[in-house]
Amino acid sequence: MFPTSSSSKETKMSGLRTVSSVNDALVEVAAFAQAMPATPAWGLDGFDVVARLRVLLANPELIDQRGLNACAPAVFYRLWLERDPVAAARFTCKLLKDGSAPIGSLVVAPSWKLLGQRYAQLRTVTDAAHPGATPECTDWMLLSALRDSENIWFDYAGEPYTAGDAVAGITLPATLASWLSATGLYNSVENSTNLVLSADLNQFLMQNPEPGLDILLFVNTPAIYDMTATIPANVPDGSWVSVPNHYVHLQSMPYVDDIQRWVHLDVWSWARTWAGWQGSERFRTNYFGYIRASM
Repeated sequence: MFPTSSSSKETKMSGLRTVSSVNDALVEVAAFAQAMPATPAWGLDGFDVVARLRVLLANPELIDQRGLNACAPAVFYRLWLERDPVAAARFTCKLLKDGSAPIGSLVVAPSWKLLGQRYAQLRTVTDAAHPGATPECTDWMLLSALRDSENIWFDYAGEPYTAGDAVAGITLPATLASWLSATGLYNSVENSTNLVLSADLNQFLMQNPEPGLDILLFVNTPAIYDMTATIPANVPDGSWVSVPNHYVHLQSMPYVDDIQRWVHLDVWSWARTWAGWQGSERFRTNYFGYIRASM
């Protein structure tokens, strides 16, 4: 059994509202490492997983899906690792040891196909064809386990740039919202997304992340591509047909230029911040609403 965290009361860290501390999480990880089984439930090096977990606890923004179709799990863990590092650390350690672990009322239990993957071999083969496509071991385990556990018809094997990954990795907004609710961190989780029609730009411009509020945007990836540091003369077109395929974490309140042709964005995705000016029509065409999770 893990020791009880000494920081169970809500604290403030750099203006962000959290419910546990990184230091307490690292203490629990150290205790787990001392008693770690010689053969974890996964085909992974347990000490490598623990080492990477320590990195993610200190810097949650570094979790990286790379070539996996796993943006929903990535943005979920990015929030959970930061808001409640003790719970996220306990989950990761138990998942490594037993092959399954709970997120509140949600039991993450990946298939035997995923548990039987040999990560080192998978990474060698995959990265030979697509350099840098495979996530680090801990990222890969966390992302793949959550996605696979939620699938009914398709096993998720954690294989970047494959047809199986493209199909089995799809996550609907309602599922992502349910993961956030399962953590017990949030008093409310509001899903204001749709799968067909682009959403209202004015509604988006009112979204303002606060210390106890996480806002996830449902977009097509061109919404965050080709942003500029300063406003250029030519405005990018936004008239093409678009479908949503990605989630990003809004970092600060957006705003537009004087004639509303450009919108300034600041979002997290793929282990980095994407900040700058995007054509407002291009963004609007590729924006399909938000999920707001309030503590």
